Amino acid sequence: MIKANLIWTDESNKVETLEDSDCLLILTTPTLLASQLFHFSTPAKTYIEQVFDDEGFAGNRGQCVFVQGLKAFKTSYISDTENSGKNKISQQLAEVKRVLFYGVDFALFEASDAPNVSSRASTLSKTNDPSMVNRLSFTSDSNSAFNSKSSSDLSQNDAPAFRYLVQQFDALFKKLKSVSVTLEKPALMALSSTETASSDPVNTIASHSQFLSALLRSYFKQGYHFKGYKTNNRLLSNSRVRDGNNDANSVEKNVASNETINQAINAAIKNNGTLSLALDTKHFNNAQKRLVSHTISYETALNAAMTWAKDLAHMPANLCTPNYLAEQAQHLAQTFSTVSFDILNESALKQLGMNGYLAVNAGSQFAATMPILRYTAKGLENSPPVVLIGKGVTFDSGGITLKRSPDMRHMIYDMAGAGCVLGVIQAVATLGLNINIIGIVASADNAIDGKAYRPGDIITMHSGKTVEVMSTDAEGRMLMADAISYARQFSPSVIIDIATLTGAAISALGHKATALFSNAPALESALVEAGELANDRCWPFPLWPEYQDAITSQHADMMNTGINSPGAISAGCFLSRFADGTPWAHLDVAGTAFTYTKSLSATGRPIPLLLSYLSSCAIKNKR
Repeated sequence: MIKANLIWTDESNKVETLEDSDCLLILTTPTLLASQLFHFSTPAKTYIEQVFDDEGFAGNRGQCVFVQGLKAFKTSYISDTENSGKNKISQQLAEVKRVLFYGVDFALFEASDAPNVSSRASTLSKTNDPSMVNRLSFTSDSNSAFNSKSSSDLSQNDAPAFRYLVQQFDALFKKLKSVSVTLEKPALMALSSTETASSDPVNTIASHSQFLSALLRSYFKQGYHFKGYKTNNRLLSNSRVRDGNNDANSVEKNVASNETINQAINAAIKNNGTLSLALDTKHFNNAQKRLVSHTISYETALNAAMTWAKDLAHMPANLCTPNYLAEQAQHLAQTFSTVSFDILNESALKQLGMNGYLAVNAGSQFAATMPILRYTAKGLENSPPVVLIGKGVTFDSGGITLKRSPDMRHMIYDMAGAGCVLGVIQAVATLGLNINIIGIVASADNAIDGKAYRPGDIITMHSGKTVEVMSTDAEGRMLMADAISYARQFSPSVIIDIATLTGAAISALGHKATALFSNAPALESALVEAGELANDRCWPFPLWPEYQDAITSQHADMMNTGINSPGAISAGCFLSRFADGTPWAHLDVAGTAFTYTKSLSATGRPIPLLLSYLSSCAIKNKR
């Protein structure tokens, strides 16, 4: 997994950052370019300026130039009398092999300090935590403000600064890829002269948490790569099938048997890329240093969570089984003292009357599991938890209501909600957030054999309510409904379920936003706000009584699909009946957790949204 490395530097040790880097990134502007070139030796500077002339580079926003071969100037290095006291830096820069100059819009950075800025930039620059933001600052989605070099123009708009910055940094790291530079060992440092160092883009980015978050998030996103199973695939063994002896200790007994699989997977996805970020220590006070460290810690934890969730989603269904997800949950609990683990196996699920849950898995050779993780913050042992429920259908054939075959292979992603819950709890435990969380991994395999449930079946759910099955491909809501009603026993403050539930959510919102359904307006608003803050947006849909009519059944309390109804809303209406009076929200991530029809397309969403929301809750708990 790639990571970020923070180095506080002065002129004497700045060169250490370059010793193990394969490319130096220099963020620049037309006015700062000369002072940045001042650090290079005379031969290197002359060569770079010639490249600038040839490619018409002036440091304007979005301009990019890639310079190679600087190391050749080491043999002809000439000390610069004008670089008095900085020769060590100049000589080190003369040894750099590759440099990428990228023009940024410095007016955006300056605008974040304007007195009347209502954008996200000014909001977050005044807080020590990236979870605090005014929702009203996201009302405009126009980028027009960023096309101007005037900071005063920017200060008069509610511009989506974070989204814009992520787009700009995405372009930067994509450019590196396009010129065949790996993202394994890049270095980013402030290179202005003493007089202008405090205005260097790198220092400015680091001093504002949302700018640094955007930089790191883009680097982590563009650097992710799932290497798959082309190497050492002989080490991968088939996952266990149901043996009829699945008991409460089955996960512990089977950990060793999957050790070979885990070793091969870890070897396949290993990536030691590191972005070295060197900041001038004299331009940061102690509070700013703490903010920088906090931001890096937050983004690193978020990246680790999203990487894990994506890796799990990309695993094939013969390896990523319900038992495998349970083993991953158990390993997470073993890693953190604040996390505990329990599991409901098939016999326990049957005793609890989780008949909807078990019906989904009835046709599978793999055993259903329901791992339960508890994260408990110190001092909050008796506080009500937030319950997160992730849909973990490790493969969804559609059951007897068989899916179309051409794109069925992408149904390995139907456990993305479960991967999200695992990732979120890992991130929360890493950051030590002041909140209690219960994570439920609702895991099953929707397959076909003589025992599979059928259209027309009447199933009594865990809650006692009865459901007429209209489609076995509406399995996610059957699974999640039982998990939601089971979760109510924990007396949670809120329940949030995350599921790749309906293709209708993709029809409505595409792959840009997550569909949100809730019975609690305050929770709905908080999640929308958190999504805006995290650049992981969701959009609320109604659950009006009129929509409930579509799932009315003549034979049971309800049907599991609606007739002549909007599919995503009908699914939300169905789930809402099992939340009863508990504040509840449903995130339909069918369009955002992965891109339908595309391989290796898992995104790790909505982990940024949920971590932002939970961070905000943790701050309130601390107060």
